[in-house]
Amino acid sequence: MALPPMNFQFHDIAAISVWSDAPFARAFFEAEYGYHRLYPSGHVDVSPPDQLPRIFLDFRLDTQPPAGFTRHAHKLLARWGYRLAMAPGKVDIRIYGNEMSVPMAHHMLAHPSLRWLSAGSGTLLLHAGAVAKNGKSLIFTGKGGAGKTTTTSLVLACGEEWQLHADDYVFLRPGPQSLAYMTRSHLYRDLLKWVPEVGARLTGWERARLEIFGLVRKYSREYLKWPVRLDLQHLWLGKSIADQATPAAILLLERADVVAPGLIPIDHLESTINDLLEMNFGEAGHFLTLLKKAGQLDEAWLAAWKEAERALMTKILADVPAYRLVLPYSQAVKDVQTTLMPILENLVS
Repeated sequence: MALPPMNFQFHDIAAISVWSDAPFARAFFEAEYGYHRLYPSGHVDVSPPDQLPRIFLDFRLDTQPPAGFTRHAHKLLARWGYRLAMAPGKVDIRIYGNEMSVPMAHHMLAHPSLRWLSAGSGTLLLHAGAVAKNGKSLIFTGKGGAGKTTTTSLVLACGEEWQLHADDYVFLRPGPQSLAYMTRSHLYRDLLKWVPEVGARLTGWERARLEIFGLVRKYSREYLKWPVRLDLQHLWLGKSIADQATPAAILLLERADVVAPGLIPIDHLESTINDLLEMNFGEAGHFLTLLKKAGQLDEAWLAAWKEAERALMTKILADVPAYRLVLPYSQAVKDVQTTLMPILENLVS
């Protein structure tokens, strides 16, 4: 018998409904989006409002998709066939794949579809980590490897008053306002060097997986980058979640050969907007590739999406100060926290 859909609602922005009878697929989305699930205890999921933009995702455990599906394989292990139907306010995703394709279906199809729907409803889903305190949020952004998870972890380790807000992406809208996007944290081995407190919170198996995946990443020369996914509330037991906040600053992370962290105001907003736009669409590269492979990448559609995000970034940065946050390549963790935290505390005080 077919199982009922799992429904996840992201504030008043959009929703995702997941259909699947595969236990591991349901477990993956529950682990990834559990905070946003419309699930009253002891009942089936509540349906999102009809007027809310929505993604319908149907996953079947089968590596032989029907005719009309586009086949794809990612790094040999994940294999699936997919079909997309996109319309204003609605994305229909159907997938026949193996178990390894489930996280890829989320990362390459569902998540960027959510980003597109969000932009269409006036909200920017920005590639960034975020923390909050005193009703104000700090948005840490930058290209992959800039240190978003590391920096948010350093801050969260420095006091109970700092709240969870986002790990990899955060919702931003003019006003300004930031809204939590609570997914699992994606951990890599290097994080433990900067934030030993994280290592102390992991089980032996979780630490072993970090080491194994780190070695795979090293010897594959960055070709295979597998994170250990952990629930943020498990990782930071006792931390509260700031569901919404007022952004105090957008901080573009970078590493340099400096003695201590430094905050540099950004005056050239146009170039910053271009950089953020390039970063956000760089993160959507797999999604655009899959659309192109299926013959569905329309240049006018893509230009409209980029323009929508550009307009949102422009409005947000008109109200939220932006800085370059320069972090040292290497320094004792306590020294970094000692010099970094007064800078950040001042921004939210």
